[in-house]
Amino acid sequence: MDIGKHLKRYMAREGVSEAEAMEILGLGAGRFGELMDGELSLGVSDLLKLATLLKTDLPALLHGKEYRERKAIKTSVADRVVVRNERTLDYESLAPSYVGRSMEPFLVTIYRRDDAEVEVSRHDGEEFLFITQGTLKIVVDGEVNILEEGDSFYFDSSLPHSVNAVTEKVVLVSSIYKGESMVHRTRGRRMKAIIEAAKLLTRRNIVVISPDKTAISAINIAIEEEIIDKAYLVGKRAWIDERCQGELRFPAAYEYVEVAAEGDAFELEAARAGVDIIRKGLGHMIMKGKVNTNAFLKAILNRSQGIGTGRRLSLVGIFEVPGVDRLLMLTDPGINPELFVGDDVASGVDIVRNAIDVARSLGVARPKVALLDANEVPTDSIPTTVFERNLSEMTWEDADVAGPLSYDLALYESFVKAKGITGDPVAGKADILVVPYIATGNILYKSWAMTMGAEVANVVLGASAPIILTSRSDSDIVKFLTICASALYSRWLEERSS
Repeated sequence: MDIGKHLKRYMAREGVSEAEAMEILGLGAGRFGELMDGELSLGVSDLLKLATLLKTDLPALLHGKEYRERKAIKTSVADRVVVRNERTLDYESLAPSYVGRSMEPFLVTIYRRDDAEVEVSRHDGEEFLFITQGTLKIVVDGEVNILEEGDSFYFDSSLPHSVNAVTEKVVLVSSIYKGESMVHRTRGRRMKAIIEAAKLLTRRNIVVISPDKTAISAINIAIEEEIIDKAYLVGKRAWIDERCQGELRFPAAYEYVEVAAEGDAFELEAARAGVDIIRKGLGHMIMKGKVNTNAFLKAILNRSQGIGTGRRLSLVGIFEVPGVDRLLMLTDPGINPELFVGDDVASGVDIVRNAIDVARSLGVARPKVALLDANEVPTDSIPTTVFERNLSEMTWEDADVAGPLSYDLALYESFVKAKGITGDPVAGKADILVVPYIATGNILYKSWAMTMGAEVANVVLGASAPIILTSRSDSDIVKFLTICASALYSRWLEERSS
């Protein structure tokens, strides 16, 4: 992945020095030189850091073209991207830099193999093939078709289908129409960047406890968008098939994990089985389906067989709020009743730390954290303001934490200037808003999402893998963005542990 030539251009545009870029990436001069010369590739979290620093998006760094609405884009031979190179199949993307495309055009070479080795595919959309060399056998819903050089073929790709070369090899042009991409359905530029970043990852595996139609629908979108590779469906297969009838459209991507327990024991045993998949390293994130939340969290937090880390679990809402030029993270609007348990200042550390981690996974190199309250002046009449001051005065090596701060002083530099506040690295620039009580966070969350129409993703943190709790009222976009953000956070956890 050669981003050096694009990086130089955007650094010059924004007046960013090599020293600043090296500091953000944690690279020495030698390694940074390799990056600029195209000899070093970056992980997704580092690409996100650069995009944030340079006030641009991932397509700009990868292809030299910032995200644009639907336009015409030329792809030269040198610009093609090899998507896969295997013994039986080679294919190249013919439009790699058209962000959020609804069609996937490929140049494909298929090599002859035994019919027993041929995989059966099935995915939403329609597909077109044009044979430029050789003879191809394609089987669609059990019907065999032989295509010669110059033949074309159009079919419903939601039907089971397979292809094999009759001659030694076949070369063809394929175009897959998959419907409108979630990139185009998402309004905010920074949310689009989350989707694009998630697409760059090695596809993730998700574990779903007792899935229902709501969960499967969300997962299907992530499979279509190439975020999810495998979904472990944990529970009773008969129940899942009946409950999710009409939604189980990607059988090759589902793996059933049968749970034998009955009655009241079922939900806890299902949750334990899902947690065990995470513990074995087979799944990257865990999602709640039709199962009691208490049973779900009990299995996660089990001291000997769970995936807890010792931190408090907390919910972080990730927003793109109109009028704010950065992503905003809000915590905790949904799990913890209060930031400080029993007036213990140290009890707030976990919630702040969880939010810092998710911000860093999204490319914020040094998050700015505002501890929100009614007033920026600590007073004994509002005890949380005193606790927040003490919390902000703790040592934070990888973030700037300030509090108490009122909402206006946390977000808007004009109010900071009007009040004559100077020397505060967070005031007017906060990336993370930490609320003292769940009621405050919940009201703020709904005000942004419902009244302002802000797009949001939600991640539950504090375990060794991200936890996904979706609501029936969540839109497809919210569910999908939540999976994308969880995928990025899961990859960031892997990078940190290695």
